[in-house]
Amino acid sequence: MRARFMYLLIAVSLVLPGGLTKAAGALSNDEMDAGSDLPYISVPKSGSGQESPLPPLIFRTKTSPPEPAAAVRRYRDLGVIVRDSSWLPVWNPVATSAWARRISQSLPFDSILVELPPGKLKRLEEDAALRRSLHGLILELADNGVATGLVINDPVLFLAPERGRILELITALEDLPFAVVLLEIDRVLTPPGQEDLPLIDALVNLSVGVTVRSPWPVGMVLRPYQLDQGELGGRLEESAIDFIALRLEDLSRDSVRGIEPFLAIYPRAQFRVIPSLNAGIQKNGGDIEKTGYLLERLESWQRHLQVYPNFGGILLDDLEAFGNLHP
Repeated sequence: MRARFMYLLIAVSLVLPGGLTKAAGALSNDEMDAGSDLPYISVPKSGSGQESPLPPLIFRTKTSPPEPAAAVRRYRDLGVIVRDSSWLPVWNPVATSAWARRISQSLPFDSILVELPPGKLKRLEEDAALRRSLHGLILELADNGVATGLVINDPVLFLAPERGRILELITALEDLPFAVVLLEIDRVLTPPGQEDLPLIDALVNLSVGVTVRSPWPVGMVLRPYQLDQGELGGRLEESAIDFIALRLEDLSRDSVRGIEPFLAIYPRAQFRVIPSLNAGIQKNGGDIEKTGYLLERLESWQRHLQVYPNFGGILLDDLEAFGNLHP
């Protein structure tokens, strides 16, 4: 599956309304040679120089340059999580400038959040040279208008006795210019109808500690029903966490309306929406199995929800799942 994904990234051209266009800023021969094995998708735009109607990305770096008129269309406030970080050039070194340029030219996202498993987190913590390499890659992506975030989802780090390790990791990585850190705590909470109040208390305390310690904005992932467990939604709203990301498994046209009550109930909490692409395809089938259908759907959601001042955008759950969609 991983190998298939890499070939898809290299081979697939995504089809959107308006037809196919060539990615802007062709790479030089040297860059092509240096980065010939880099993931690349050719993404069409809706029209030359057309501005997206969506609000500016909340995670956009202050130094991000404007996109050239000929660039592929990039959807504002649309990010993606990279679950398989092994193809990042810090682990498989190539010319980072060529890699970053290809990513920025070929994907429709203006932020990528990288999930790092325990082993890679430990290597980063211990290896200063590796941190410098990642630091350079993040800056290269920022120069190309793409923000980079960190995803932590190891359940062990959210449970006693290892919970304090997150603060140690943040301290070790604090010099990296991430745009955001996202904690997927929904993985350790109980199913609907159950409550683990001591765990909820501990996670709220963790949210306070991480928000105070982190140099980056902090988000926590929840499923909508988990907001009601132990009044977790209200307590996170009070804890001054930067945002709550709601995982959504139903990607039908009207499912986004189920998010609206939470935006109204917790007006002081900032929200993102994380569509779970694999689960959504299982539920909604051919309705979103093409990239064009999916991006149109997400843009419609953006327009619908942006009337709420505490809505901050959409973050796709998995770049690999996105790459496996039909063009």
